[in-house]
Formats: sequence, C-alpha cells, structure tokens
Amino acid sequence: MQNLYQLDKHFVKENSIQYILSIRFATDGLSFCVHDSSNRLLLFSHQVYQPESRMEGLTKIYQILTTEEILNLPYQKVYLLFCKQEKTLIPLSAFHKDHLAELYRVCFPLEKKEEFLTRLIPRSECYFVESHPTQLLAFLKTHYPAAVMINHAYPFIIHSLTAAIFPQEYLFIDIQNRYFDLLLIHDKKITLFNTFTYRSVTDIVFHILNSLKQTNTNKETVQTTISGELVNDPKLFNTLNTYIPNVSLLKDTRLNRLLNDEKLNSSCFVHFLNIHTCE
Repeated sequence: MQNLYQLDKHFVKENSIQYILSIRFATDGLSFCVHDSSNRLLLFSHQVYQPESRMEGLTKIYQILTTEEILNLPYQKVYLLFCKQEKTLIPLSAFHKDHLAELYRVCFPLEKKEEFLTRLIPRSECYFVESHPTQLLAFLKTHYPAAVMINHAYPFIIHSLTAAIFPQEYLFIDIQNRYFDLLLIHDKKITLFNTFTYRSVTDIVFHILNSLKQTNTNKETVQTTISGELVNDPKLFNTLNTYIPNVSLLKDTRLNRLLNDEKLNSSCFVHFLNIHTCE
C-alpha cells in the first residue's frame, strides 16, 4: 500500500477540539483518522513503514507523532489502537492484576520493561490483556494524557458481539499483516478467541477449519464474516467457500468515498474507523 492522505472539505483545523482522533499502530505503518461529532469521516492518513527492529519502529512512531501537525492539535477524544499479535483473553473469574504476568507468560514471552494494558469486554465476562514497552506507553500517556489505548482486536470483538444478534453460531475472521484473529460466538457468547500466524491463504483456511473442528462447530450453518487484508483476494473467498457456504466480507465504503478510490481495501481499516463507537 502507498502512503495515503486525504482531507474532507468539512475539516476545519480550528475546530479540532470538537473532533475525535484515532491512531493505529501496525507492522505495515501508522494510520490516523478524524471524525466529527456526527460520525463523519473528515480525514484519513496511512504512512507506510516496515521497521526491521522494535527500536526502529519506536523511533518512527515518535517521529510521526511529534512532527505531524494534525496529530498535535487538541481533540475532544483520542484513541490509540495497537495491531499486535500477542494478546489474550482472561476470564473474569481468573483475572487478578497481581497474577497477570504469570497468566500472560503461559501464552507469550514477557520482556522486563513491558507494561500491561487491560480492558473488560462488555457482555463477555473476560478481560482483554496485552503488553507493550513501558517506554512507548509512557510517551503516549504524556503526549495524549486522556487517550484510550486498546488493541485492534478489541473493536473487532465488540463489533462482532454486536453483529451476533441471533442465538446461533458465528465465525468472525480479521486478517492483519502476517497474522489473523479468529472469534467464535455461540448463543451470543464467546466460545473461542485465538490468533494465528499465516503465510498463505492455505494457512488461513487450515486454521479456520481446524478451529471449527476442535469446537464442533457446524461448517454448513455457521455465519462467517471476514475483514482485513486479503478480502479482495478471490482465492481466499473461493477456497473458504468450498468448505463454508455462508461467507460475507466486511468493508467500509466511507473510506473509498473520501479517497475516491474504489480499489482501496477499506476492510483493512473497518474496525479502526469505528473504534470510537465501541464506548
């Protein structure tokens, strides 16, 4: 993807205190968008970078956040969204801040200078838990004192729970750069949330089918929704559709209208563009 930057004619810099700023940190770059109080998308930007190390990535983030004028205006609210593969859900009954490190290490390694971000997921009786470098979080808390900091999977889960309106089985897939999140909902409750690394469409389909098998989910009746990268790849849809008949693709046409680009894969940003509607 190329660098993108587009302003709507209704954007007024002096009115920023009435707007909502959302920033997305991902392995393929940094994105930010601005909405007004009526949920109109006024601005969208995606700056491409692929750092070779964590320090290089942090340096790039600091540079963009401190030099981009739009990101240094006063806003009504700020959301900071992390696209990170390492995260987990912990049941409310097992959640205790004093034991977070032990629980987290069951799934992922934990660096010494890292700090946890936790958030209760409504209607799920579980906490979303992830960790980030203490240095990065300290900088963000100083730069955006009242910001809401959460993982990209949080709005994915919230929007999926909202969409699962009937007491049946739902499968939601959100594909990011090099990994994807899988969410199974049955009778409006989360039955499985997991993250998988992939290199090809075949990897994605394998993990999906294996997850359905392990949870005894009926492939013929499960309602499946896919968002993120590769949704425009016919191989993914056609291959998956041979096993799962009810598959739909989630997109956000507002971004295409703002950028005047019908070929843009707006599905990569669909949850990011709606993060402010989760609260």
